[in-house]
Amino acid sequence: MGIRRKASITLGLVQSVIGSLATVFAYLLYYNFLDVQTVLNVPQKDVVLYMLVLIVFGLLSIISGLFLLSGHE
Repeated sequence: MGIRRKASITLGLVQSVIGSLATVFAYLLYYNFLDVQTVLNVPQKDVVLYMLVLIVFGLLSIISGLFLLSGHE
């Protein structure tokens, strides 16, 4: 296995994990689990916007990471 393939696998895993964490954080923010909205001082009217941005970022990161993991040789 070449160094390029190892780097692709590593970056794919990291990117997928970051995307998953962003998606989980979006739900934590929306449902105010552990009082996240208060800690971050997020107004109630902006929560839906932040959730949308985090979910889009998370899904794009997960998809990109999976493409890196599947890499064609």
